[in-house]
Amino acid sequence: MPMIVVRSVDAIRNFYVDALGFTHVMGMVGKDGKLDFCTVVMGNARIMFMRAPGDAPSPGGKQPVEIYLEVEDVDALHNRLKKNGVAISDPLTLQWWGDRTFKVLDPNGYEIWFYTNVAEPTPPHGAKLV
Repeated sequence: MPMIVVRSVDAIRNFYVDALGFTHVMGMVGKDGKLDFCTVVMGNARIMFMRAPGDAPSPGGKQPVEIYLEVEDVDALHNRLKKNGVAISDPLTLQWWGDRTFKVLDPNGYEIWFYTNVAEPTPPHGAKLV
């Protein structure tokens, strides 16, 4: 599932849902009342849109698009990649949304998340899932 950084999650969500016929799966509203992120689906295609930090995506360096890939056993994959000398850019972590994840940065600057869902979501205190 690509994780695409955009200026307005609300606007892009409305376009994908209203204009293109995707279905809204989940999102989280920030303290300012605007979506911080949302996930939309059409068939097996899933896309997550995330609010850009600041006013716009950062130029250069790490790319603003991240790849989120489900694997059968994230721990086994992590151990195998680490054993093979692959640099892990973010360690194994249980995320609040229920996925156990780790990240690898590819040579082009794209961050690849590997995950296995292991639990139900438990949003941070004060967060609102929609």
